[in-house]
Amino acid sequence: QDLQDAARQMRDAANAMRQAAAGGDGNASQQAQRALERLQETEKKLQRGLSDRAERDIKDAQEQAEQLARDQQEIQSGIRGLNNLTTGRRAEEARRINERKDALEQKLGELESRLDSASRDASSREKESSKKLADAAGTIRNERLRDKVRYSKALVNRGISPDSLQANENDIASGIDQVREKLDQAASSLGAGGGAGDKKDETVDKAR
Repeated sequence: QDLQDAARQMRDAANAMRQAAAGGDGNASQQAQRALERLQETEKKLQRGLSDRAERDIKDAQEQAEQLARDQQEIQSGIRGLNNLTTGRRAEEARRINERKDALEQKLGELESRLDSASRDASSREKESSKKLADAAGTIRNERLRDKVRYSKALVNRGISPDSLQANENDIASGIDQVREKLDQAASSLGAGGGAGDKKDETVDKAR
């Protein structure tokens, strides 16, 4: 809502500039200058809003990725514990592990979608962070994390030994860590911007 208000105020200021310039009276120059100042201030507000939104999106994604890492650690702990269980109890624990895997896959999909959306939203103001967000989403896809979770679930169902399962589980954990690393880079890139100043100058020039 704040961004919509800022955009509306910017349009109003631009219209005021054009009207002042077309007025032809002695106050036209002063009116145009005041309108230009309003336009510039509104533009600053709009850009601040975009940067604040990018920061919130990155923080939310980092928290979500941290939770994924904790979920995967719990899954790995459960798999290691299968060796110590009787056949009946092992089957029940395997079922619970796979339920957690279902939730993990769903959360990975949700994070991927959130990262794609956040990258698009940040592209006009925070280009470097936008690229890192896209890289994080790409890591989920390129590392085929969701496929690996589904595959590992099938291995658990087949009763593969816990020791044999660990290689795939470590691969999943490593992929999640890569996503977290990209998100840390996105957070570090906040403020680097890229392109916002040019857009601002273009907006002002068009309004003159």
